[in-house]
Amino acid sequence: MRFSIINTVLFWSSISSIGIHAKAPPSPEPLTAETCPWNPTIQKLRLPVCASPDFIRRLILAPTLSGQWSGPEYCANETCVFSHAALNGGVALITSPEHAHIIQNYAIDDDAGAFPPPFHVEDIEGKGIGLRANRSIAKGEILMVRAATLVVQTEGIAELEDEVRDMMYDIAMARLPKSRRDGFMAQMGHDVHDKIDTNCFQIFVHGAEEKGTSHLACYPDVARLNHDCRPNVHYRITNTTITALAARDIRSGEELAVSYVDVFLPSRQRKERIRGWGFECMCPLCQGPKNETTASDKRLRRIKQLKTDLNNFKEIKVTADTGAEYTALHQEEGLHAHLGSAYTRAALNFALFGEEERSREYALKAVEELDIEKGPDSSDAQAMRALAENPQAHWTWGKRRTAEK
Repeated sequence: MRFSIINTVLFWSSISSIGIHAKAPPSPEPLTAETCPWNPTIQKLRLPVCASPDFIRRLILAPTLSGQWSGPEYCANETCVFSHAALNGGVALITSPEHAHIIQNYAIDDDAGAFPPPFHVEDIEGKGIGLRANRSIAKGEILMVRAATLVVQTEGIAELEDEVRDMMYDIAMARLPKSRRDGFMAQMGHDVHDKIDTNCFQIFVHGAEEKGTSHLACYPDVARLNHDCRPNVHYRITNTTITALAARDIRSGEELAVSYVDVFLPSRQRKERIRGWGFECMCPLCQGPKNETTASDKRLRRIKQLKTDLNNFKEIKVTADTGAEYTALHQEEGLHAHLGSAYTRAALNFALFGEEERSREYALKAVEELDIEKGPDSSDAQAMRALAENPQAHWTWGKRRTAEK
């Protein structure tokens, strides 16, 4: 049995808001332990009141437009539904009570971005729905700021039987106001599970990267961005808020795109991974002349080798100018969304060789890029500001020059 016995209180509320005619509730049917939900807030107070997944599916739960979170409810294996119909248009969580508490205490920005939007929705040949710039967009311009519509804990939901998982999806969707629900359901995918798997973004709750617990956060507006191996849009996620920005200057009429795969992979591997999404990559790089693809792969191999050498502090395999070559290759390859980290490595390398002016120059370039990539308050941007202010006070100062001697 892959989920625990569940207690819940079932109630009926008005369903006119979602356009379905009310029917008299059916009589509860006999239940088994495998289909009996529990609610951790009442499980020790009284005997279970249970409902099968089929019975739950027939319930139409109109969202309560209150200023408070609801839940935990309809739990399985300590994975529960939580919702807030009035918070930034409405949000639903499918996660553990512990992680829900963390998410509920995040600062959530209001939906925002350039107004009127500098793009429009368009059916793009060979790709489906996408976004196209309707005016020139300057590098660093904020295109969209969006709070998540749905956040799902990946491990918790994977442990559930499909029927119970889909029941929880249905309940979470019903808890959202109609506009948020319709926006989510308009995404690609034949059902809620497929839409989450296809369109949502991985985030980590209660920690950074692998130290956190993996969740998928869904942003239907941002999910309209199609793929390009050399994207012109960069996004960053802070808590559960996503910000999409122009990674470079964008001309009117250009399609807006992000990369669905690691841009540092060689062309063959990128194409293979894109096929895993169910389509062939149609970006200019992959569809361009063979000699350009070959030259791109050569630059990527050189970038990989230089990164390894720049990160090697046991032996000196670089010169002061290696960092400059590293950033130039990023520029030539069109890796605009990764220039911040490239300039950071170059600035540190110049500091390691005791070159004050060039260290300062590249640190300031890193700050400009990191303000876009990670945000002006990020620790990386602040570290580069400190390096630019006084390179000789930085811990790296002169260490490679001393070792070289």
